[in-house]
Amino acid sequence: MKKQTIRWILSALLAFTSFAGYSLQGTEIREVFREDFESGMERWDVSDPIAIAVFDSGDPEHGKVLRMAPADARLHALIRGSERWGRYRIEGDVLFPDDVHNYLGFIYNFRESEERVDLGSIYIKGNGSYIRVNPRRDWNPARAIYEEFRTPLTGDDAIRIGKWQRFAAEVVGRSCHFYVGDMETPKVTFDFYEYDSGQAGFKPRVVGGPVWIDNIRVVSVADLSYQGPQQPPGIDYKTQELVTQWDVLGPVSRTIEELENAGSYGDVTYAVDGEDHQWRSFDTDPRGAIVTGRVIDYVGSRTVAYFKTSIHVEGTSARLQFSTVDNLAIWVNGVFDGYLARDEFAWFDFGRNPEHPRTSWSVPLSHGENDVVIRVRGGQYATGGFFARVVD
Repeated sequence: MKKQTIRWILSALLAFTSFAGYSLQGTEIREVFREDFESGMERWDVSDPIAIAVFDSGDPEHGKVLRMAPADARLHALIRGSERWGRYRIEGDVLFPDDVHNYLGFIYNFRESEERVDLGSIYIKGNGSYIRVNPRRDWNPARAIYEEFRTPLTGDDAIRIGKWQRFAAEVVGRSCHFYVGDMETPKVTFDFYEYDSGQAGFKPRVVGGPVWIDNIRVVSVADLSYQGPQQPPGIDYKTQELVTQWDVLGPVSRTIEELENAGSYGDVTYAVDGEDHQWRSFDTDPRGAIVTGRVIDYVGSRTVAYFKTSIHVEGTSARLQFSTVDNLAIWVNGVFDGYLARDEFAWFDFGRNPEHPRTSWSVPLSHGENDVVIRVRGGQYATGGFFARVVD
């Protein structure tokens, strides 16, 4: 069946469903965007028109498609006006033509300012057939602090090289539900990206092979159509086990020696590059993660930040343990304790899951109050956070 015929059938179905007051699992819908790429990309903002461009697929059922090729750069194709959609569901077709490293990244709540670019992102890995959650903060991928969301795609939902597959996402505020193959139950329900609005679009992998997409359709929705348990199943966050009360100072463009050499950490103002900095409250995410990528720059020059907490020890001693994808420098009560190298992943359950062990090094704490300061540095690929817990 040719693409033009498919388009006519879809238009007829849309007219019927609009007339009939159609709903998706009880969620009213209204089409706000449709793209088959037969007329180019006039409604898209593209970062690299050579790497991301429309071409003839040679497939009579798809005709022209969008081909997104890695180009060792911060690539994206964003839909103009999508920041005004509100609550929406976006669907499309995806194909990976080559059996090499590749992925399709869905972008949502994309925010760009003079200082940085932040975006929610969930991707389908083509040669591997799985999903990963990968928000980017100042363009730095943060997948290593969300590894519990890695989800294999199997059976009819699997990715097969050279075969088209259907995908969808629903975005309501900070929540994104991501579907592959099965359009009724999402593979991933992700609520932990901090921004609740912004543009939508797509991106390829930075290096590797291309990805094709086609038949993009967006409808507005009243709410998320799936109201079941979190996906993937079995995730059990217990934030009471973690240290979740923190302050932050920064970001700044250099280390602050007078802070690092101080014996206490009160309401002191530090001047860096003509700007005054003080401690301010910092919220962990709902899992208890200290998401450092929210603060420090990856692309820019403000790559240093300090995080502070106070830990009361009732007994004679205790230890502070970490699971981190940042390199950390640590001070306790004004005394430098050492450096902690990053792990491959940071796990929310590192204290109770033997498959997710803590780092091999921990910080000694003494009886009474312990003021802990941690320095993190940006500019390192795929970092962005840590978890901390106290054990006797």
